[in-house]
Amino acid sequence: MAGCGGDSPKQPAWFGKNAQSEAFMIGFGSAKTLDAAKARALSDISNQLSVQVSSQFKSHTQRQDSHITHSASNEVKLDTAGIELSDVSYVKDEFKDNQYFVQAQIPKASLIKQFQNSFNKEYGTLNFNRMSQCSNISIKDKTRLAYALDKLSLYGMLLHSLGVNTRDLSTLEDTLSKNSPLPTARLQIQGAAGDIVATELEKELGEFYNFDAEAENVINVKLKMNLVNGNTIKADAIMTIYDCRKNAVFTTSVSNTHQGNNIDDSLSFTAKRIGVQLYKKLQEWVEG
Repeated sequence: MAGCGGDSPKQPAWFGKNAQSEAFMIGFGSAKTLDAAKARALSDISNQLSVQVSSQFKSHTQRQDSHITHSASNEVKLDTAGIELSDVSYVKDEFKDNQYFVQAQIPKASLIKQFQNSFNKEYGTLNFNRMSQCSNISIKDKTRLAYALDKLSLYGMLLHSLGVNTRDLSTLEDTLSKNSPLPTARLQIQGAAGDIVATELEKELGEFYNFDAEAENVINVKLKMNLVNGNTIKADAIMTIYDCRKNAVFTTSVSNTHQGNNIDDSLSFTAKRIGVQLYKKLQEWVEG
């Protein structure tokens, strides 16, 4: 219990008693100042939630996202989920033997409502229409799904610790597993010098996709290279990513002009630049 141990001062008779309640999460804290005692009482509540979530976490998933912190205010932040625990009331406080003793409580109904709202909001951000049509999803959907599942799992475990069941996440977890560590895609390159560019694209875009000639997702790159003068090459590339239903989910374009010592040098440099530029465009899309 927060604030106990060592050469603790004599506690009030109520301190640490009747900690279990059907209606409230209850915590106790003691310290030299009232604010610090309140913070420790809140920490006691957050630690109880953390222990319950960690217990479920060990049997459910290898993702750890249930870190809980506290402050001396009336709010406790669960950093990973962006949750603020409000509705805190301090029902008892007493100054005894140069020490403040505090009992804090939060209505379980308030926590349940907040966690349910957060769960439903996060659940609603997922693109179920596209994911239900294609078992192989885009890297953006995969990244978003992994992020959402971390939050949904935490919300679900918090609700379960309060006696409330949530939606089954097994279908979403199966989709994430199927597309991990990376989703698959078929790389198509149209235009001159495709073989040279393909090598660079497989290296750069391989950070986002595993390439498979039979994949449902398609990354199509239309390449146009022109010899401007001498050893100068101007290249334009349009990249479009299609899902399993041939719907375009992302399109971008890049250009590069380079004069090398010879044609081969210009081609090699241009291919590398096209690959790097498309990598950056894809990264911006995924993170946007």
